[in-house]
Amino acid sequence: MVSSLRLTLGSHTAEFHGCPDRGEAGDVVLARIEVGHEAMGELFFKGDTLDAGSLERAIEWAEDHIQAAQTHLPVGAPLYTSAADLHELAQVSGVTAGSRRELHVDAVEQTFSRLVMQSMGQSSPQELLPATARFYTTVVFVRELMHHLNFPLLTVLDELEMENGEA
Repeated sequence: MVSSLRLTLGSHTAEFHGCPDRGEAGDVVLARIEVGHEAMGELFFKGDTLDAGSLERAIEWAEDHIQAAQTHLPVGAPLYTSAADLHELAQVSGVTAGSRRELHVDAVEQTFSRLVMQSMGQSSPQELLPATARFYTTVVFVRELMHHLNFPLLTVLDELEMENGEA
């Protein structure tokens, strides 16, 4: 039985690993989505360029790929990750630093709104987000993932907690 889900982010895919209850054999890949920071970045954010049209196309592309994956994930299973990109997103989203960060969908949505403003050239200097394709793709993918797969919370753990199975 799966007690939680571990999200891994790759250059061309994202995977959900089902993590068994304690005492059961290791995790298995339950779902794979053909979305990754390199794939999306090459299509929409070449040269770390951000504009409103590219952002909109990236959103549609991510939505299509998430829906096409037809994931069958356990309803209500907690989602966690140790991906460095998600540590950066949590930090930029105002989540307090620590070995265990809870990134709520509302915080991701607020960061996404800042990204939209930045794409239209309407951000104040203190509101500017990291200006990299990798960051843009992380925000877009995580936002769409949380919305379309109904994850209200993503727990971002440090590597030590992951190794100790503290998810």
